[in-house]
Formats: sequence, C-alpha cells, structure tokens
Amino acid sequence: MKWKRIGEGKVYLLPVIHGLKGEEEKVKKAFEKVKPDCVAIGIPPEDIEIMEKMDEKNEEEFEMSLQYQYYLFHLSKYGEISLPPLDIKVAYEMAKASGVPFKAVDIDDEEYAELLVDNVSIFSLIRHSAKIRRMGKKKFKAKSAEEFVKEWNREILSIKAFRRLEEIRNGRMAQRIAELCNKYRKVLAIIPLEKYDSISMMLERYKK
Repeated sequence: MKWKRIGEGKVYLLPVIHGLKGEEEKVKKAFEKVKPDCVAIGIPPEDIEIMEKMDEKNEEEFEMSLQYQYYLFHLSKYGEISLPPLDIKVAYEMAKASGVPFKAVDIDDEEYAELLVDNVSIFSLIRHSAKIRRMGKKKFKAKSAEEFVKEWNREILSIKAFRRLEEIRNGRMAQRIAELCNKYRKVLAIIPLEKYDSISMMLERYKK
C-alpha cells in the first residue's frame, strides 16, 4: 500500500484481487492502519446496492457474466474463492461500523454501455466474445494469483478498442478518487490489482 497527497487530502492505494479468499485480511489491516475518513472502492455503484441488500437480508444471488465465471474458474487454481468477494464485504462492513462514507468509484452500467457504443465497433465486440469463449479453456503460465490476474488482464485487453475503453474507465476512476481527496482528509482506495498501476499513474496528475 502506498499513499499520495492529492488536493487537500491523502489517498492510500490498496491493490486487491476481488474474490480471492484472504484478501479481506489486507483490507482489515489497511483500514485499521489508515483509519480513513472515506473508503473508495473500485466497483460500480450497483455493487454497493447489492451489498446493502445483502446486509439487510443476507440472501442475494450473486449474478456473474460468463467472463467473470471463467476468471473465477482459473483464479480458483491459486486459492479459495469467496462469493460475494470478502474483501468488498469486509470493507463495506468496516466502513459502515465506523460511520465512514463508502464510495464506489468505477463507472456504472449505463456509463459503461455508452462508452462501449462510442469506442468499440461491432467487429471488436465479435472478436472479444470469441476471445472470452477461448479463455475458458486457455492454459495460463502464471504461478501465483497475482501473476494470473495480470496475465488474464493482458489477454482481455489485447484488443485495441477494449484497451482504450479500459484507459478511459481508469481515468474516470482516478478522477473520482481525486475528487474525494478534496472532500476527505484520508481516503482508503481499494483498487483491483489489474487496475492498480494504471490508476496510480493517472493520479500523479492530481498530486498537490
């Protein structure tokens, strides 16, 4: 975990592998060490709504795309999987118990759909769908969960249009984190490992 001074506050960046059991311990330690005034998490707002419903009823079916199913299938070779992701659940519960705002900084489904239309051609979509189907049977060379996440991400972003889409997405996440730093003194930003380097670099432009 490293920190940057952004605007009037500090952001502490914590990379995690969503869905891998044990990552919640990283969240607990970071929360206790930083004692944040706000938690920013790299998930869309819709996922926070799911967490809130789970908190109320403790019974929510966790829907997954085919891409995410294949991702978890391969990730499970490197450790136990938790659904819903325990790192997100623990971050939400700790923030709620401490009265700390819990903010999603990833784009929502509507914004993603708009970016998809504006940046990805039908041909690229077809190539992407075919790639996802192949990913289910692909043999990965990674020897650790961290290596696998990065190898998976390189494969997914090998199509130029989707790589550009991800750059825009990461840029908006970095902007939202920077905005939170102007409202809160200490922000704990929990970022998916595969986005960590990109978002960390993009935050440099907001440094005070």
